[in-house]
Amino acid sequence: MRRPRVRLYGKRVTKDQIILEITNLLKGTSDRRPYSLSVQEVAKLLGVSRATIYKYIKQAEADQKIPKLAKNGRLELPPATQETVFRKFNYYNKITSDPLVADWMDDILTRRGGEPLKSWRYRIRVLQSVCNTCNINPSELLISHRNTEKILRKYTQQYRNGKASLDTRGKKPLGLRHGVYRIVQGVRDFCAFYGMTWRRGVGGIMSQKIIDHGKYADVRLTTDELERADSFIKEMWGLDSDIYRWFWVGIESCARFNALYNMELDYTKVNGKTGKTIFVFTAYETKTEQIRGGKWYKYITRPDTQQSLELLKSRGSRRIYESNTLKPFRKDISEKLGLIYKHLGKTNRYFFTHPTHVMRHIGAHYWLEKKDYNYGIVSEIGGWNTIDELKKSYGQIPPERILEIIEE
Repeated sequence: MRRPRVRLYGKRVTKDQIILEITNLLKGTSDRRPYSLSVQEVAKLLGVSRATIYKYIKQAEADQKIPKLAKNGRLELPPATQETVFRKFNYYNKITSDPLVADWMDDILTRRGGEPLKSWRYRIRVLQSVCNTCNINPSELLISHRNTEKILRKYTQQYRNGKASLDTRGKKPLGLRHGVYRIVQGVRDFCAFYGMTWRRGVGGIMSQKIIDHGKYADVRLTTDELERADSFIKEMWGLDSDIYRWFWVGIESCARFNALYNMELDYTKVNGKTGKTIFVFTAYETKTEQIRGGKWYKYITRPDTQQSLELLKSRGSRRIYESNTLKPFRKDISEKLGLIYKHLGKTNRYFFTHPTHVMRHIGAHYWLEKKDYNYGIVSEIGGWNTIDELKKSYGQIPPERILEIIEE
């Protein structure tokens, strides 16, 4: 028996099977798309021409499997199959009770090798915010690209005017650009789960270009400023202080806050060819746990920092600080870092809004200068997965160094 030549989703199927799937897609009863599509959208999904789809529709109409199409290429469905009336999603009518959201939620809770995305709660709240603000059901975001973009433009107008329905859970709403960026990120993730994606680099409301990407690549402290900071910390709090260790380990390790906070005071002493002692730590960066399990080696080379760490270790500490409570510690460290930056005459807000993370920027320049802008080795020392990310976001070569190179 000759096998059928028609393919559906890459599989050989019979003529009746493909007619059934096309009618289900038009009706919104397909497992692939649980909402109704137009002829154009069905053709795009199946990777065939509209003429091919119409050929099968003609047969389905003759067999009375579907009513005739409207002029817009959609089925005129009876009222019983239309979208249900919108009911606000809240404590009593949870958005996760919607079947489309429930399936998506199962995915984001297991997407990382069985582990959930860290932002899974926020992404669900994002979807809830869009639905409640625009009075839509989640399925309406999946009708077409144009319809989704129209909904998000409407949402943005409401967000701008302070009328968006937000579930901030004790946090202040983000500014317009960052807030809309996060909203679009969540909606795009939901749509992508159902096969509706936007091309990379797309502009407009659906853009996912990282905001302020590379804006702080020039943030650094000069050698003179680092020496002044060292003297200031010793005079104010002493060498054997949490702020001294946090400042210098933070710079030499280039670790993010959580990696630095959870870094164990367990290191290996290595004597180099020059006789210099280096403390080798292990840190875990949760942001890059998909690479090496987030494990990075950190190298502490300054003798004063090593002495400070040895003093702390002699008292039986397990971490690079003595505080036992996160929130008071974070507040205390941030305030002291702010005093250091103020002492150095820094006015860039980034120093004060991201007091610990800015040390990752400072550390990038600290090592790049020491290693003659060898981006490859510094990306390994500081924990950057790619050289491009180090160059674009952290390690812009200072103008004076470029002048030196030009004059050589």
